Amino acid sequence: MESSFTPIEQMLNIRANRHKDFPLQEIILTRLCMHMQGKLLDNRNKMLKAQGINETLFMALITLDAQENHSIQPSELSSALGSSRTNATRIADELEKRGWIERRESDHDRRCLHLHLTDKGMEFLRQLLPPQHQSLQYLWSSLSVDEKSQLEGITRKLLNRLDKMDEDQLIASLSR
Repeated sequence: MESSFTPIEQMLNIRANRHKDFPLQEIILTRLCMHMQGKLLDNRNKMLKAQGINETLFMALITLDAQENHSIQPSELSSALGSSRTNATRIADELEKRGWIERRESDHDRRCLHLHLTDKGMEFLRQLLPPQHQSLQYLWSSLSVDEKSQLEGITRKLLNRLDKMDEDQLIASLSR
């Protein structure tokens, strides 16, 4: 069955035929993961764009929604999103402009600012999430319950190995 990955796989097979020590399966698995991740992001971004939002704003709203009292400090949002404080400020500015959050002083410390999800922001999420969930359910319905569990286990195992490789600085040592 042809897929968008077929041309990449054909190129890799040619390379493997020319170089006997070429780790074909490992490279195909890596490229498949990268290709699928790109397709997942494209699909998600198209859906979010159709709903008038991008991934960064979406994750900021989800982060706020997950907090007790739907409130978070800008520095905590920055940390949760893995972005700089400057970028978190830009994100908060955009969310505030759309009326989805408001900045409030802390009840305990006036120097401390909190970003608070507004009713309008909660309503936007209530409308945004069902189509997102339907899309994900459609995608993953191509796998059985057992296959999804196996894929999750395998993916976590690989992620743990990648984390360990980072800790051990293995990539840097192999590149020398």
